[in-house]
Amino acid sequence: MRGRRWLKGLILTTATATAIATAACFWLQPPVAPCEMLFTGGTIHTMASAGEAEALLVRDGAIVAVGALADVEAKASADVQRIDLEGRTLLPGLIEPHTHPLATALLGAAIDVSGFHHRSRAEVMAALADSLDGWQPTAWSIAFGWDPLLIDDLTPPTLAELDALSPDRPLVVLTQMMHDAYANSAALRAAGISAETPDPANGEIGRDSEGRPNGALRELGALDLIFKAIPPPPEGSGDLLLNLAFGRYAKAGYTTLGVLGPVGRDADPLALLRRRLQAEGAPVQAVIYALPGQIGPNDKPDAPGTPAAVIGVKFWMDGSPFTGGAAFGEPYENSELSKDRLHLEPMHMGALNMSADEFAAAFSTYARRGYRIAVHTQGERAIDRVLDIAEEEFAKHPRPDHGTRLEHDALITAAQLQRARALGFTTSFFIDHIYFYGHQLPDLVGADRTDRYMPLRTAVDAGHHVSLHGDHPATPIDPMRSFATAVFRKTRHDGTVIGEGQRLSRMEALRAMTIEPAIQLGVASSRGSLEPGKAADLVLISADPLTADEAAIRDIKVLGTWIAGQPVDARQTTWTNLKLLWTMLAG
Repeated sequence: MRGRRWLKGLILTTATATAIATAACFWLQPPVAPCEMLFTGGTIHTMASAGEAEALLVRDGAIVAVGALADVEAKASADVQRIDLEGRTLLPGLIEPHTHPLATALLGAAIDVSGFHHRSRAEVMAALADSLDGWQPTAWSIAFGWDPLLIDDLTPPTLAELDALSPDRPLVVLTQMMHDAYANSAALRAAGISAETPDPANGEIGRDSEGRPNGALRELGALDLIFKAIPPPPEGSGDLLLNLAFGRYAKAGYTTLGVLGPVGRDADPLALLRRRLQAEGAPVQAVIYALPGQIGPNDKPDAPGTPAAVIGVKFWMDGSPFTGGAAFGEPYENSELSKDRLHLEPMHMGALNMSADEFAAAFSTYARRGYRIAVHTQGERAIDRVLDIAEEEFAKHPRPDHGTRLEHDALITAAQLQRARALGFTTSFFIDHIYFYGHQLPDLVGADRTDRYMPLRTAVDAGHHVSLHGDHPATPIDPMRSFATAVFRKTRHDGTVIGEGQRLSRMEALRAMTIEPAIQLGVASSRGSLEPGKAADLVLISADPLTADEAAIRDIKVLGTWIAGQPVDARQTTWTNLKLLWTMLAG
């Protein structure tokens, strides 16, 4: 009898587990769209000459017709599925032209010390202490988001403070702009950084009065010293974290990303990125600008429309304005902020990362092989260097379709914008600087330069293709924040308007998140607007950003995205993520 009860219990348990597993499999499977869909009953912004449309017809992943309802219905088959927008708004899938999904994925798992979630130095240090207390899942502790511009009393951590928090275990605290870091003694030892270590190219090791490292590491060359010493993450974790990050982009309404410089802890970040992007059901598409070392001597650029296409190369000509790294044309302001919190010397102007000869050789190498080139340029001197080299190169070797991009462009001048336009450049602006850091700009660059900081209007008026980007993980993923900031230019701190004359119209701002970045990434023939023949890359949102009240824009919700007519599964608990988790644990 006991044996029968045990057998009965085993059968019931197995049946229950099987039912749960089967249900989970069905629940975790991604949704599938019908072959033909007709969207109507809401606002449809095409971002094309058709303007606003009544209806959109999709068949086999492509847009067949868009326009008046009667005209679109006439082209539908009897099998079409009608989708009622219920008064909501349909747009082309949003395009983020400058982001770092690998860093977003990895740093999303770091200790959060950002000014987005903390308001004082005491809160930041408490968050560090709490996170470091007890068992740690990895060999090193990494914190991300240290930000003295968002947290007024956030003086740099001393080596003694970091050693007290983590006496034996390596600890690295990365700043929000990812151009500076602070390391404890254990991390410095593990990286082999000592008093005898010279400053690397494009970087500086902070030192005390006796020349010993004090834990501060400035700019990318110095950061590379410490990050090379960090042990690799568990096998398979990069795939899982990256796919989860892609889901966050999709949930925000993005269908295409421009990845500028694939960096990460994986042995081959570019291969990891392409593997996940080329996987079936990837939550986003991407176009990639690789680092010079990631491109082989015989490689050629991919066609922009191919999955995970490598079309360009990324360079950094200067650094962040908020660490003293931007190569401005005039010195930083001599203020309490620049002296006491950023520790800049009087008349500091920032350094150029590459000599003219070095950049000229690199630029010509990749331009002549057909690659598009994107360059991080915040200050006027950095922009001049790029324009000078490009002008010389294209005079010798003309290439009308070169597609060179100036990235961030904090203080690009009107004259530089005119010159860049004449040379065939485009511009992409990191507009979130205004929202998060606008209140600090007068103390960094003075009133006059603050008024022209991130000069969107001047760029549009000069005839540029202008895009907006968030440079994640430098800021949280939130396209409606970027849209509102481009239109209203108000700070988070107190709502002050920064550079009122540089505002975009709502339509211009929306173009800068759809068709304009599509042009920059070379995919405008298939994405960026809702036109017959283009892929049905769509985003459905809860309200129309062109007419919503200013206060309501940030509350607009993404209700769904489609890539080539198929709904994107942006959930964290997908079948793909479950399989990636199992692979990581099994490895």
